Amino acid sequence: MKLYCEHRISRDAANLWEVLHTPAFEARLAQAIGLAEYTELEREETEDAVYRRIRVVPSIPSSFRSLLRSVGAAEKISYIEEQWRSRTEMEVRWEMTPSVMADRAEIQGLIRIQPLGQASCLRILDGAVKVRLPLMGRAVEQAIVTSTLAAYGKSAKAASRTP
Repeated sequence: MKLYCEHRISRDAANLWEVLHTPAFEARLAQAIGLAEYTELEREETEDAVYRRIRVVPSIPSSFRSLLRSVGAAEKISYIEEQWRSRTEMEVRWEMTPSVMADRAEIQGLIRIQPLGQASCLRILDGAVKVRLPLMGRAVEQAIVTSTLAAYGKSAKAASRTP
């Protein structure tokens, strides 16, 4: 299932890109989204990219929580996000590995920052969610897409308001 959204952010693209992965900015975004945990587990920097491995414990909407319980998931859901942030382009390639059904789920994409002028930019999330689960796969995919889009909407508002 396609995962796509665009948000106009009231910040200069270069400024947003500069602060996007600072610990203080990430903490504000995690709070705005309602993450219970956002912890960097690993970091490796090369000439071309910054690789990060992050443990995330999201807040799960009750409707999605009951769907996950129906496929045998525990109450506390988490995922590992791997990121490859380009040093030459304003983009981050990412992959998520959920704590449940990791062998049946592929969640990945690209985040790009596109300048729109001196005072705003466009943050584009372009990805895909694939869950191989008989009868329930599409419903789980839809719930992941819906939750992700809601979180990105909240983070766009927070990014515009953050100094």
